[in-house]
Amino acid sequence: MPEERDASNSISNAKLYGIMLAMLFFGTCNTIVMKAQDKTVVGQKLNVKTGKMEDATFTHPYFQCANMFLGEFTCLAVYFLKMAIYGNPNKKLEEGVPLSPGGVAAKETKLKTSINPVLLAIPASCDICGSTLMFVALTQCAASVYQMMRGIIVVITAGMSVLFLGGKQYAHHWVSLVMIVLGVAIVGIVSVMDS
Repeated sequence: MPEERDASNSISNAKLYGIMLAMLFFGTCNTIVMKAQDKTVVGQKLNVKTGKMEDATFTHPYFQCANMFLGEFTCLAVYFLKMAIYGNPNKKLEEGVPLSPGGVAAKETKLKTSINPVLLAIPASCDICGSTLMFVALTQCAASVYQMMRGIIVVITAGMSVLFLGGKQYAHHWVSLVMIVLGVAIVGIVSVMDS
C-alpha cells in the first residue's frame, strides 16, 4: 500500500507546472543573456598570428559567475525580511506556539534544523567551481549545445542519490538515464565534429 502523503506539504498540479515552466523560461533567458554578453564587442585587439586588428568580445566567465552568485546572495535579504516579519519558526516551536503545517514538518520528521555553516562551504565551493566552468564552456560553444550538455546533471544527481541517500532507481529511471547519456553524447560528438 502506498504511503499517505502529508496534505500540508503537497502542491497543486497547476502550481507545480507553473513553477516548472517558469524555471524553463528563466533558465533559457539566463543562457541567452550570458551568451549575448559573450558576443558583445567591447573594442579592438591585435591578432598576433595574422597581425590584423579584430573585434574584442566580452568573455569574462568569472565575472559572470560572480554576478550570478551575487544575485543569489540577495535572496538572503528576502529571507531575513521574512524572519523579521514572521519570526523564527524553530524558536516558536520550542515555545509551544502553534505553527503552520510546513513549520512543524522539520520537528516531526526529526530533521536536523541547526548545522555548522562551515559545512555548507563544501557544496557551495563545488557549486562555484562548477558554475564557473560552465560559464567558461559557454564562451567556447553554442548556447544550444551548452544547454544540452547541462542535461548530464540529471545523471550525476541520480548517482549521488543512490550513493549518498540510499535512493532506489527503477527500470524506467535507468532507461531514461541511458537515453540522457546517449543524447548528450550525440550532441557532444556532433558539436566537436562540426567545429
